[in-house]
Amino acid sequence: MRRFFVAVFSVLLMAGCANKIDYNRGSLHLGIGMSKPEVIGVLGEPRRTDVNEDRERWIYWNKVLIGFTPFDNENLAQDRLVVTFKDGKVSKWSNQTLADDITEASQKTLDSSYKAARELQKASQ
Repeated sequence: MRRFFVAVFSVLLMAGCANKIDYNRGSLHLGIGMSKPEVIGVLGEPRRTDVNEDRERWIYWNKVLIGFTPFDNENLAQDRLVVTFKDGKVSKWSNQTLADDITEASQKTLDSSYKAARELQKASQ
């Protein structure tokens, strides 16, 4: 019975000491124009992807430990890294937040509204 508890304790101890990927350090090895397989070689597979007609994003984060409980929550993570691809190549990387996403969407809406207004103005002349 004692061996069983020692084995269970050892497994829990090793799981608690498991290495997490340092995405900030990994981002130092990224470069503009890198391909997706190259990014996977540096950072591994993304935890989540976000795709639209203009770009593709790969999002990375580690679990957050609160007390003794790990939480796998992207919004709580303090080491979130977002790699953005255009035409299959890295165009930028950062710790893109929800506020950044809202700003980007607002800018896109304003740009399309401005373009539509200009086309309407040209058509009326």
